[in-house]
Amino acid sequence: MLRSLALTSVAALSLFCAACGGDDDDAQDPAQIEYTRSNVTGTHPVLMTMTIPGSPETPEPIQTSLVLTEDASTRNGLTVALPPLECDLTATMTGEYTFSMKPGTCTFPIPEDPELECSFSLSITGGTGGRASAGAAVTATFTGNYNVNCTSDGPPFALPVTVRLAGT
Repeated sequence: MLRSLALTSVAALSLFCAACGGDDDDAQDPAQIEYTRSNVTGTHPVLMTMTIPGSPETPEPIQTSLVLTEDASTRNGLTVALPPLECDLTATMTGEYTFSMKPGTCTFPIPEDPELECSFSLSITGGTGGRASAGAAVTATFTGNYNVNCTSDGPPFALPVTVRLAGT
């Protein structure tokens, strides 16, 4: 029961999520990258694929958006949104066109089922993203855990996941 619920909820996550393949991690002086956020900010159409390491199943990519905005509280920070997920994700510019994800969480707006009493979230532990050059598609890869908490089915559990966003 738990395995089928986990696979079903991972499939639901694939319908809502976003993330994918990163670029070079060009370490630059923060003063040089302070004003480069505009090189990646905006709403970027992406194909999202979420995989569980070791799982033979490869889900079909889902069309969604990756929204990157300037974080006003830092000189080189970004706020990362993955609509329709509710996320508290941020990133830091690491190069002219690249960024590194900070840990954060996304919750899923899945309708509550009173019989299941479940909640689902994605805990991002890290990742990278960016674009190869000006005008190129933005991509990103995030790693983390897909968390399932069903109070009526036993203790909560987490599955390791890799989320890839490929710009279209």
